[in-house]
Amino acid sequence: MEKFMNDKFNERHYEETSILSRAKKELKEKFVTIQLTEDMLGWVVNKKKIKGITSIAVRLIEDKIVISGAMKKLRLTIPFRIDLKPLVARDRELSFKVVSLKPLNHHWITTKLLNKSPFLHYHKGIIHIDLNQIEKAKAIRVGNVKRFEVKDERLWIGIGL
Repeated sequence: MEKFMNDKFNERHYEETSILSRAKKELKEKFVTIQLTEDMLGWVVNKKKIKGITSIAVRLIEDKIVISGAMKKLRLTIPFRIDLKPLVARDRELSFKVVSLKPLNHHWITTKLLNKSPFLHYHKGIIHIDLNQIEKAKAIRVGNVKRFEVKDERLWIGIGL
């Protein structure tokens, strides 16, 4: 009789654990998708004006973000272009890798343009964007970024519930 009771208890415990595990898994896979446009990202980049940098434009092309503009240095106007690819998301922060920079080896442009606390931070070829500083993402107060990608001229962000 005791063995029967133990077996029933173990079977019931296994079923409850299994149901709970499935429910947790389903909730973990659920997320709210928000989309950021070129204008919204342009606002982040242009939030803090930097002396000598003009004509900043943000474009979402294929699977990357392209930031272009012009910078004055020693009375010369130097056009620049920075190509970023999605890298990783941690908590509510997106990280992008600088895959192309023109003119070559002018990281002073990237450092000057993309170190704008509290929105952007640039370090060793990686740009971090804090979503908590963007109104559309700030509206979703809970959850962390589960996935993000550049597609159809939008930055699609999945925030897990």
